[in-house]
Amino acid sequence: MRNWQTPVLWLIVGSVFLVGSTVFGARAAGQGVQADGTEVPRKVMAFYYPWYGIAEGPGGAGRTVHWGKIEPSRKEIAASTHYPALGAYDSHDPKVIEQHCQWAADAGIDTFIVSWWGQGDYTDKPMSTILDACGRHGMTACIYYETVPQPRSPETAARDIVRVMEKYASHPAHLKIDGEPVVFVYGRAMGELGLTGWMKAIDWMDEKLDGGIACLGDQFSYGAARLFDGLHTYNTAGSLRGMSLAESRKWCAGTYRSWVELAEDADAISTITIIPGYDDTKIRKPGLAVERFEGQLYRVQWENAIQANPRWILITSFNEWHEGSEIEPSAEFGDVYLKITRDFANRFKAQAVKAGARSSRSRLAPDEKTGLARKYLGRRIATLADLDSMAFWWLRDLGIEMDVLSWQQVADGILTTGQYDIALYCGGETYRRSVHKAGDVDGALAAYLENGGTLVAAPAMPWPFYYDQDGHPVQNSRLFGLTIRMGWENPPAGTQLEFKRLAPSMKHTPDRFDFPTSGDLRWRAFFNEGHKAYTPLLQLRNSKGESLGDGAAYAELQGGGRVVSIWFTLLNGPYAEPILYDVFDFLAGRLTAPRSQSSRPAARNRAHHQTVSRRCPDREKSGPEKESEPFIWQRVLTPF
Repeated sequence: MRNWQTPVLWLIVGSVFLVGSTVFGARAAGQGVQADGTEVPRKVMAFYYPWYGIAEGPGGAGRTVHWGKIEPSRKEIAASTHYPALGAYDSHDPKVIEQHCQWAADAGIDTFIVSWWGQGDYTDKPMSTILDACGRHGMTACIYYETVPQPRSPETAARDIVRVMEKYASHPAHLKIDGEPVVFVYGRAMGELGLTGWMKAIDWMDEKLDGGIACLGDQFSYGAARLFDGLHTYNTAGSLRGMSLAESRKWCAGTYRSWVELAEDADAISTITIIPGYDDTKIRKPGLAVERFEGQLYRVQWENAIQANPRWILITSFNEWHEGSEIEPSAEFGDVYLKITRDFANRFKAQAVKAGARSSRSRLAPDEKTGLARKYLGRRIATLADLDSMAFWWLRDLGIEMDVLSWQQVADGILTTGQYDIALYCGGETYRRSVHKAGDVDGALAAYLENGGTLVAAPAMPWPFYYDQDGHPVQNSRLFGLTIRMGWENPPAGTQLEFKRLAPSMKHTPDRFDFPTSGDLRWRAFFNEGHKAYTPLLQLRNSKGESLGDGAAYAELQGGGRVVSIWFTLLNGPYAEPILYDVFDFLAGRLTAPRSQSSRPAARNRAHHQTVSRRCPDREKSGPEKESEPFIWQRVLTPF
């Protein structure tokens, strides 16, 4: 649903990803929601669960589904934290669905995001009934895509979603944005494919569905904001656990704004998720509980959500009884949460739509970005399989040319210093170290470095090259000159920590800034251990000024080649862009002169004239490519 007419810094005249004979496109940063927000009206939505069944109901048909043992006289259900006002019900019962829609519509809820587990699944069967009932009450509905079926691949996911869209998207009550049906993708499904896989799946869906599709991913990250049409999260209970109301208010004030800014900076749909409370201790041990504070926690979140000015507010949940997050009327709370929802939903939708929030983070001037991109003209960067960290997407935004190599292509010998100046690692902790024979990827990466290559580790998780493809810990980062040591899972309590800039050339990065207080704080430090040359760029220090290791560093290896390491959480913090700029500017000055443009592989020359997305309708696709060729992203730098 991205709007290709929105002005951006760069004119995209060719952006392609090639894998074998299939061509994939990526959604361009800076496209989509108009600045005044008119394309995406304010909505209130609730996650909805159609997975309950009772023996006498049409869904249960002689059995109990999802409830466990039901004891109406005691108002007790084995797998439910609270007791529904309707009692244990059947999600396939039209009367129950009708009542749910009436309650939701009266409470100002516009859309049910319906948990969906596959073709013909129990949750799939009532979908038509849900859509019909939503239509009668002026509501809409869409699916919450929970998991990718086997074999878990981009094509499997794409075919699965296309099939369900062909089944339901034409219904007048299906949620659409600018004519495109909306799908929310849950974190489980996100993890099953990663951003690389979802990039391929989304483009495949866009090609197969005549009107395209709008996908909202369950991930707040720089890359997800540029890949998906919107961002969301399902559950904030892990963050709110143990907080007082005052602490919750402070967390909401800071977090919600950052969520909206992240989405709006990429012109993606911004959402905020709120919960009335949470308690899954009946179904999980030890489980997790977040106190409701007699409705005050819910009100605090609503107030901060409205202040943050998202396009949509999402409620977890309407009826997830297992986890005690429901707002559906119950024996314990009556209809209190529906009344609170109605009051705040009316306030939210009555608020004038304001221009999208833009990040207050440190920004770089356009001419500086242009200058850095020019330093990499003619250089060849190979991204190693996964595109999970900000580094790939930020370089892509700058217009820097990159090839995305599969691990098989690395093992096949495509990664050589004759072809690539830089190998960029943007994945998590797992990589495929063996393709044709044991350790052949390791051998190819080591040979690349020995021949003078450059490895930049800008990972999405703490320790790159830590696990192999089978999940076994191998800790192979040292094979490639990344001398990383274990730090901590969480920083020591009461310790004051700050990063100190050590390289004078890192002029855009603050001289000092605090260690983060939220997010993933697993510290894995880089140390100088016998390198030929070593330059610390950012160093973590305690209150005594003692070094706890480097968060960013450059090193030249004794056996040849060079490495750059950036601690992953720095790429999710407020100074991520300045750090990336300074690191890549520093590195540009240490690389050999770039090769001429004419020395590109043949596949790259062909790709230069291709486009891959229906979002650039004035361009035509070329014919198939050979399977041995990498998929390529590039665009020509042409300022407006």
